[in-house]
Amino acid sequence: MRSILKIKILFVSLLLAACMQSTSVTSTADAPQWVNGEPELYPNFKYLTATGSASKSEQAKARALSNLAKIFEVQIREVSTTLRDTQTSQRDGIETVQKNQRIASSVNLKTDKMVQGARIAEQWQSSADLSYHALAVLDRSQAGNNIRVEMDRLDNETRFSLQQHAGRSDPLLKISDLHTANTLQQDREALQQTLKIIDVRGKGDPARWNLADLDERLKRELRSLPVHTVIRSDDIGGLKNILQGAAAEAGLDVTGNNVADADSGAYLLAASIDSQAPMFKDEWHWLRATLKIELIAQDGMTVIGYKSWPLKVSAGSASQLQARMMKAADKKLKAELLNSVLEFAT
Repeated sequence: MRSILKIKILFVSLLLAACMQSTSVTSTADAPQWVNGEPELYPNFKYLTATGSASKSEQAKARALSNLAKIFEVQIREVSTTLRDTQTSQRDGIETVQKNQRIASSVNLKTDKMVQGARIAEQWQSSADLSYHALAVLDRSQAGNNIRVEMDRLDNETRFSLQQHAGRSDPLLKISDLHTANTLQQDREALQQTLKIIDVRGKGDPARWNLADLDERLKRELRSLPVHTVIRSDDIGGLKNILQGAAAEAGLDVTGNNVADADSGAYLLAASIDSQAPMFKDEWHWLRATLKIELIAQDGMTVIGYKSWPLKVSAGSASQLQARMMKAADKKLKAELLNSVLEFAT
């Protein structure tokens, strides 16, 4: 809720600033050239432009600015790999909540930075239907400067993360640094694609680091992270194999231990699944459980981080519940384990 409020405040601020610089409304029967074509005073090689129309002047200006922002937003959405949706789905009796951490607010916040300096250059009211039309413009060079400032910040933070990585000995902290650098450069790549829109040459500013190389380095360090798996409780059976399968898919090279071994120098990845008593409701059998993972430090005691997820499955027969819960747990761990470990590291 706070993020949505912040976005609204940012857009309102942008609108107020643009309106303060806007021209007066002209009213004629014939539409000016910019309503249906490229504005002569604001050629494409120098300006980004967008129009908006509405029954009220303020709405027309807001829509023009919104349409200008969409030029950037589409590119950011196409490139970004960190923005996802939250969905609830049910298949084969298994209900899952996919919290794909793609938060729309980050797109809006990035877009707001990109369109700083936009203004309403022209306004027109049709004398025929009294509708209002507005033209929003943004100088390409100013927009490019906005983006380059942000790209420089991301590069500086990437450099700092990689310097920290080089000086650390703790393998988990080294993974954290690489993950941070990778994420920062993903954001930079989104800005690079946006800059290509603004740069009439379509080149932008190439990155100093190769994303594929950073990603491969991160995968190598994940594979070299010493990790043992341990099962705390298992109400469904088979959790050990599920955990090791998910860990392998996440790129972790794990071994299974029944007890914590502080002398091994390895981290412990512990998992548990605790189920409730089955229920029969609305002609269906239901089973609820809580799946939990913990990452424990090399001392075998300190919990670095933990996560839990509620699971719910249904079936026409009670004998199907255990298999479906195993399937649900397997799906959840394979979807969430890697991101969880990276989050714990950070």
